[in-house]
Amino acid sequence: MKLLRLFVPCLSLGFANCFSSVALSATGDVKDFSIHQHGLSVRALGMGDAFVAAVDDYSAIFYNPAALARIEKPQMNLSLFHAGADTKLPKFVDDIGRVSSSDDVAQMTSLLEENYGNHFSARLGLLNAYWARPKWAIAFLPVDLTIEMRVAQSVGPQLQMVARQDSTLAYGRGWNVSTSSGKLSLGATAKAIYRGYFNKSINAVELAFDSNLLRGEDAAEGLTFDADFGALYTPNLSKRGFFSFLQYMKPTFGLTVRNIADYGFTTNLRLIDKNSREPDRLQRRLDIGSMYELPDWWIWRTRLAADIRNIGHDNWTFGKGTHLGAEFLWKVKSWFQGGWRIGVNQGYFTAGFNGDFAIFRMDLVTYAQEVGTSSSPKATRIYMAKASLDF
Repeated sequence: MKLLRLFVPCLSLGFANCFSSVALSATGDVKDFSIHQHGLSVRALGMGDAFVAAVDDYSAIFYNPAALARIEKPQMNLSLFHAGADTKLPKFVDDIGRVSSSDDVAQMTSLLEENYGNHFSARLGLLNAYWARPKWAIAFLPVDLTIEMRVAQSVGPQLQMVARQDSTLAYGRGWNVSTSSGKLSLGATAKAIYRGYFNKSINAVELAFDSNLLRGEDAAEGLTFDADFGALYTPNLSKRGFFSFLQYMKPTFGLTVRNIADYGFTTNLRLIDKNSREPDRLQRRLDIGSMYELPDWWIWRTRLAADIRNIGHDNWTFGKGTHLGAEFLWKVKSWFQGGWRIGVNQGYFTAGFNGDFAIFRMDLVTYAQEVGTSSSPKATRIYMAKASLDF
């Protein structure tokens, strides 16, 4: 419940006010060294977020729209919520609220000094809906809130915060292309995103007299339209020759170019403040990946995946771009199935589980992301749960 201090503004004020509770000045002095990922799949995170060639569900609309051409049955997913944070964040937020209630600047300074170098992450999604049918899909993500915080020394201790609240409407389409050498699929996603943005350093004096970390008086907001392009290729492998053994692994190779236009959030609807400014850009990125599917055994289906993602992002390094994963799916009945996953995300271990009982689905995952620089690497580990209705 302590973590809700960060999320209550978005939960209580409604859709438009949610932006004003999250989005502050885009001209702040905080440098975010992480790579923000739009439209995350909790399932993918469990296997290291290596999903460019492995995606086979409704989340293809954001990971690789070419996979929509390979969906065989209609799918609908309504996420009741997905929420995750590192374990240190609830106590830190509670301590800020406790010290702020006494207006004690000295105590707040001491609290920040005790947390020098610490980084805190959180993510919240509510009522995100996907509807996919063979060859196309629609997605509406009204609340997708990401918060990154760190305590740094800059003329005294400061709490540095970057937050993004994205509301997204997207339509994706996939096509199968006839080839003699294998199965080729192409796809594209068109999307409209309204972003609220917060970027600010908060000193001990400000925190001591106001513990509301997400205030709305310095807003940045904007609307953008963009598109993604994807391709999938599954080669026909000969039963003879040096690579004949790969026929048993059914390799598939994928490529996605995301945010092709990347012209920024230039359309401002002034939902928050008449003087609000433009938030940060999506950034154009290239993802490449491969997937290998092992022969089915008993109730198990096993898949391996390897991706290099976010090439072209300002914060990209080879380590931050590397994603590896394995997925072990099991199915007892059509109404009782699930999966286990392990992987490596940006150099850090991930693990996930999902269980489907009738139309209710629960996903659990732990993953870490790189939030430091190449010379000073630093990870924050997040534990996340997602409850959804899956049709």
